[in-house]
Order: sequence, then C-alpha cells, then structure tokens
Amino acid sequence: MDNDAIQYLQLYDKLNPQRLQHIPLPVTVAMLSEMLCCTPRNAKFVLRRLESRHWIVWQPGRGRGHISQLEFLYPVADIVEVRLRQLLDKDRVKEALELIGTLETEEPIRERLWNVLHVYLGMHSEQEESSVQDVLRMIRYRPLEKLDTASVFTAFETFVLRQIQDTLLAYDAASRSFLPRLAYQWENNEDHTSWTFYLRKGIRFHDGALLTARDVRYTWQRMCEKESSMLWLYRDIREVEQNGDHIVTFHLHRSNLFFLHLMTNVYMAILPAHIEQEQSLIGSGPFRISELTASKLSLLAFDDYYGLRPVLDRVDVWFMPEQGHKGRLYQLSERDDQMASRQINHPVLGCRYLRFDFRTPGIQHHPQFRECIRHLYDGETMMRELEGDRIAVAHSLLPWKSADYQPVQGSSLTEAERLLQESGYDGRELTLSFMDKKEERIEALWLQQQAARIGLHLRLLPCTKAYNTMLYGKDRGEIMLGMEILEDDWEWDMINFFANEGNYLYHALNSGQQKLLRGMLEGIMQLEQEQRESVLDRVEQMMQDENWIIYGNHLNQRAYFNRNLYGLHIESFGFPNLSALWIRKK
Repeated sequence: MDNDAIQYLQLYDKLNPQRLQHIPLPVTVAMLSEMLCCTPRNAKFVLRRLESRHWIVWQPGRGRGHISQLEFLYPVADIVEVRLRQLLDKDRVKEALELIGTLETEEPIRERLWNVLHVYLGMHSEQEESSVQDVLRMIRYRPLEKLDTASVFTAFETFVLRQIQDTLLAYDAASRSFLPRLAYQWENNEDHTSWTFYLRKGIRFHDGALLTARDVRYTWQRMCEKESSMLWLYRDIREVEQNGDHIVTFHLHRSNLFFLHLMTNVYMAILPAHIEQEQSLIGSGPFRISELTASKLSLLAFDDYYGLRPVLDRVDVWFMPEQGHKGRLYQLSERDDQMASRQINHPVLGCRYLRFDFRTPGIQHHPQFRECIRHLYDGETMMRELEGDRIAVAHSLLPWKSADYQPVQGSSLTEAERLLQESGYDGRELTLSFMDKKEERIEALWLQQQAARIGLHLRLLPCTKAYNTMLYGKDRGEIMLGMEILEDDWEWDMINFFANEGNYLYHALNSGQQKLLRGMLEGIMQLEQEQRESVLDRVEQMMQDENWIIYGNHLNQRAYFNRNLYGLHIESFGFPNLSALWIRKK
C-alpha cells in the first residue's frame, strides 16, 4: 500500500473510531506527529498530500495552542479500494491478495474488496507486441498440490494435468465409449490379454520433441519406479512392447475387459522419456506451463498441439485464502459487476461423507458408536437446516442410485443417544477433522452441535495444509469429513476410490478392512460392464452396512461466467473445457 493510503488509515483508525465522514474532528499537529511517528514538519507535509488527493479537509487552528480540525472524506473501504485497483492495473495480483488477506477490517468491507478482485480475475484481452492475447484469470481458494501423474489425487490438480498432458484415448460419458487421442486406432487379441495402440505421427511435446512408443513405455515404467498408489489397478500389465516408433503393445498377465478405461485416465497420461518431470513439467496437451509458483500458475496455449489449438492464449490461476467467495468465478476483467454474470449450476457425481480412523484404537471401532454417528449425520436434516451446496440425500456416490434408495428407517437424536450409551462412550472428547473450507466448516460445526445434544463431545480440527497431512500427519481425527467427486468415467473412479492406496478412504481402514475390500474387488476388471457394476453395488452396500463410510449429501457446484464468455462445456469435476472457451467481442 502506498504511503498516503497507509497514513490516511493510521489517522482514520486512531482519530475516528466511530467511522464518521464529513464531520470535523478536533486535533493538534503535535497529536498527528505522535500518531504518524514523525516530526510536526513532516506531519504537515502528510496533511498537504492528503488534501491534494481530496481525501481530507484540514483546518489549522489560529494561533499557538488552538485546536485544529481534520475532516475525513472517505471511509476505509474507499481508500483501500483505490490502492487495490492501483495494484491490479499494474497486474500486481500477489500484492493485491496480500493487501486483502492482511487487512484487519469489517467483513462487509473485505467482501467488497473481494468483489473488486473477482471482477478483475476473469477473461480479458491484452495487447502483446503486434497481437491481442485472450487471457482467462481464475481464482483457486486453496494451495496447489504437487502436479505428478504418478501420485495426483485431488480434482483440481487432475484437471490441470489434463490441460498439460494427454492420454492414448478419451472416454465419452454420454455414449460410454472411447475416442482416439494420441492413439488413432487400437485392437486386442481374442482373450483380451494383449492390447495394441497405433500412435499418431508428428505429435510434439511442449519442448518440440516428437512423441513415440518409447514415451508410452517410459510412462508405465515411471509409474512402477515411483511406486504409484495406482499400481494395484495396473497390476495386470506384464510388459510394454515397442514396435517401431508408432506402435505399442501392452501384454497382460490375464484377461482384462476394463483395460481401455485404464488408458483414458491421467495416471497414464504420456510423459516424455527424455526429461525428468521433476525438472520440467511438460506434456503434449493443449496448454503448457509458463509460470508456476506458490501463488500463481500460468498456462499458455500450445501452438503445435496436434488437435485444435485453444482459442484462449493464456490461463492464469491465482491461489488465495478462502475469503468472500461464493463459487468458482470466470469473469471478464472489465468493470462489470457480478450481476452481468451467468451462474452455472452443475450437479457433480459423488458426495460429502464421513469416514472413521480404524488405524488407531478408539470407540470408533464399536458398531453402535458408528451407527450413532449415522443417525447424527443425517442428510435430510442437513439439507433442511444448512442448504448451501447440498441438493439431495446421498445413499451412494451416484445420484441416480441414491434417488432409487428406500431407507429402512429414519434418523433420530433419541435413537442416536441410545446407541451412544450402548457403545460404552465414556465422555472423552473425540476429534472431527476436515479440510478448512467454508462448506466443510459449516457442516463440521453443525455435526459438533448435533453431537453435543446427546452428550457426545467433538473437537473440531480444520486441516489447512496439503491433503497428505490428513493421510499421514496429525491433522486427522477419529472421525473425518471428506468429499469425493467422481470423473465422468464414474465406473473407473469408483474402483479408484475404493482401491487406490493413496486416497483418504483407503488410509482410514486397517489392514483387515483393506484386505476385505481388495478381495471384493479382485477380478472386477475381468468382468463385463453389468457384472462390474454389481460388484461396486455390493462394495458400497457392505461399507454402509458396517458404517465404514456414512454418506451425507450430493452437491451442486456453482460457477460464474461473464455473459460474453462462450463455448461453455462442463466436464469432469465440474470444470469447463478450457480449450473451447472464447470471448465475444463487444
């Protein structure tokens, strides 16, 4: 913040606790000098500068010892907004974020400043040398996790990696079929133990190197070397064989009818064999990384992309604390207000849920205690009392299956209290951990209050760090609140959710539960689609019968798009297809 604004706020805070404007306040130069920690001479210089900016009216007292008068013309919010706009006009977004984040003021003022930032962070055009660049700015309200296809787990990071790197095939959710990407054709032998892919020629990575079958083989080898948590799902692969530069064959230990699904997800996005991803994160996708810091990610359109080049030239993602936002925002940086935006509601696959930490001893191992929590964590009551992003009661990860579910009995606090007593609960405080995000905080606080009504004491533990701390660190409790959003290929992602060794659910289970779950899923990829779905139904039913997992509500994700932003197509996890977005010029 510039000195004039800082000094205005210093005086405003000390002289004007009642937040009055256009009211003369009595003061002396000596008082101002002390407040500003400067000499009386310099205090007068400050007053003249503030007067020249028409921020104050200064009436000096006549004669020695006479009281002067200082009149503030603008509230704090106006002065801070002036500085905020100055920073944004110079594209100093990081400083603008810090300004709002460190400002100690009333919440309505912070909300107003966030709205200014929201309008700035959106789609706009920039003059760059002889061309005009179309740039989309996005806000992300949590830190960026590590971008690595071998270990990625969270939705946004998966979304980013899909912009940078590409897969052999794509999955079309509408038709439940597979589309060519890096591979233009594929085939399998009669018993589905050998799958051959024919690669397009002339595909280049972001550094200009040509993509070949060697890179496909390397991608698989790297997953093994990194001991990816996904290896259990790829364990049928025995060997990856190169047949020249553009033919690659996967030889399997056994038949696998699900194999094409494995080739469409980001874990098998093809990486360049000639460079370590830890040194330079590159791929063959429609965007390439131009900047990556803790506060900003910039993606540039890849001009040599083998498919259709994105209409956007650049995407800037700024990471900030979760403050004053109501959903994802894709705004134009013109001075439109949010009333000019279109709100897109996108019901997502998946739901919010509770899980228990079975790795450590405690009352969470008692069936009656978990049944008690099921009565407390009631989706119907949460929808009625909390509203927010909740749109339906979840009885499955899949909304259409939840809609067909007929509960045997409702939930009640009386029944929850009876079950708590039967469990032998001794009154000690238990911990409920959750990611420190707005809706999760609301839900955790609500559950804490519900528990208190029956004598169950819950301590809330928000996790503000990377998600790994909820897997391995101290930021976990006997009860953990989570959210699972599935990709469009929901069949693949449900298997991933239950069997991925790197996810929240798997690490909450003890070795016996993990073994049982793996046993139920064993051989699922050798089955036809209808049989696979039957296995997944049984897994979900078992976990709910045992209350290993308790579903809450299905969710709606909101995004705000400026009215001049076109080409909207919402894909997996509720994110838009960045390659298709474009702006209609006014």
